[in-house]
Amino acid sequence: MTGSPVAMSDLIFINFSDADPAPTNATTDGKGPDFTIGAAPKSDIYASPRQPTVLYDYTAPAVCRRVHKAHFKSVQVTAAAAWRTQFDQAGLLFTLPTRNNPEPNAANAGNVTHHPAWIKAGIEVNDGCPCVSVVARAPGGTGGWSDWSLIPLTLAGEKLGPILPVTIHFEREKNALTIWLLRDGGSTRLFIRKVPWVFLDDETGTLGEDVLVGAYAAQPDPYDESKGESLKVTFSGLKIETTS
Repeated sequence: MTGSPVAMSDLIFINFSDADPAPTNATTDGKGPDFTIGAAPKSDIYASPRQPTVLYDYTAPAVCRRVHKAHFKSVQVTAAAAWRTQFDQAGLLFTLPTRNNPEPNAANAGNVTHHPAWIKAGIEVNDGCPCVSVVARAPGGTGGWSDWSLIPLTLAGEKLGPILPVTIHFEREKNALTIWLLRDGGSTRLFIRKVPWVFLDDETGTLGEDVLVGAYAAQPDPYDESKGESLKVTFSGLKIETTS
């Protein structure tokens, strides 16, 4: 079923709260209405060997669908918000859960044993500049730290205005996950990054057969700029395609 409608009951809502509830109108066929995710301050997905405390963070809210990894074809979404604070971010999330933790969330993924592998990409604010950000955490025990890359959107003429949308597309290419920035309504595709290990056989023996694919938002807010306010991100055109 390629891009077929998915019932709300088939969606997985991760790290939502009473203050920032899960959207009730999300779909993954690319035709549904816009929906909103609220990201509380200090929410993120990250893994870092920082000292004195090693960090395994999986607290960002996400709307996902569970897909067999071998059946994944592509996913796409547009995210827009009034970006405000350092590291405000939103876009696509591709999570490869561990076998011993098939449903990672803020409560259970805070250590190396239960923290999943993942790739996230979208818009991110860095020093007041809107950027296309890609962050990936490969499997592999303590070696699986996050790497981070940024492409300033100012290079494409974008500025940090009141509302700035970005459209991100993930696509399988053999054993790799390729990441694209779509512009001009999708008529222009800018290749951002290739993550080569995503669909290889799991040599660590730690990963499950399914992946979680969808949209996420995060507000790390390292300098307490948010004053306790959640980042509200509007998503449109969330479309997940599979081969069966």
